[in-house]
Amino acid sequence: MPLTQVIDYFNAHLEAFNPAASLRRHACFHYRQGRVWGVLHEMTLYPSQHPILDLDRLDIAAWEATVVVEGGNGQQRPRPAESLYFLSWDKEDVIFLDRFLRVLHALNHLAEHGADAAPLVVDVHWRHVQAVEASHGSVFESLLARLGLYPEQVVLRLSGSVLLAETHARQAAQSFHRRGYPLLAQGVALGTRDVDWQALKASGVRWVTPDGSALRLARESREHFPRLAQWSRDARAAGMQVWWPGLERPGDLGIMSQLEPTRVSGSLLEAFVKAERA
Repeated sequence: MPLTQVIDYFNAHLEAFNPAASLRRHACFHYRQGRVWGVLHEMTLYPSQHPILDLDRLDIAAWEATVVVEGGNGQQRPRPAESLYFLSWDKEDVIFLDRFLRVLHALNHLAEHGADAAPLVVDVHWRHVQAVEASHGSVFESLLARLGLYPEQVVLRLSGSVLLAETHARQAAQSFHRRGYPLLAQGVALGTRDVDWQALKASGVRWVTPDGSALRLARESREHFPRLAQWSRDARAAGMQVWWPGLERPGDLGIMSQLEPTRVSGSLLEAFVKAERA
């Protein structure tokens, strides 16, 4: 089915995202000249993607979805997507919002790369996980089916700290995993214990990223390298793919050669990927 028809269908059936959400009456998708965007109330959402490079194969392992939010309360400058989850919406609207964003990214993925591209990495927000009691991933699976996509083609990114701290989050992850979604734990702390690595694995997690301080520490001093390298070794020993995002400086590649990740991303690599695909 052409993308225009799929978008028309979704706009006519937004209750499929969550029939109890009032936000569905103020949302829509748009598609024009190969570009996809979304609207929520007075805000416009512009999705984009960034390549994640597999260092063993030297090709694209996945595409990371991001979104720029403009407008709302008279603001015309971009605002972080995280802020959307803390507007004055109830849990039903949060459920709708999270699914709407993921479908927006999936639509953009199809517009840019087609159905046979490398997997797409999208976020599942903790407020969404809290709001849904059971059968996590089933509604999104049915929405993906309308796009001709399968759970195996979409990597779901969840907070690593929340997964380790909250039983409900681990149960949600297991539900996602049973449906075939690859799972990514974001921001797993340095010094994570083996028992916690095993808990992540038991929850279905197969990708991990370090916490936000890791790359900063690596840039500051080599004295941090043993602890950072141990984190990577522990992750790989637990069967994880280790992804280091945020590579932006020329020296970052030298750092990565010593920390031995399996996947990397960042503006430093995007020019390389574009040149390879030209």
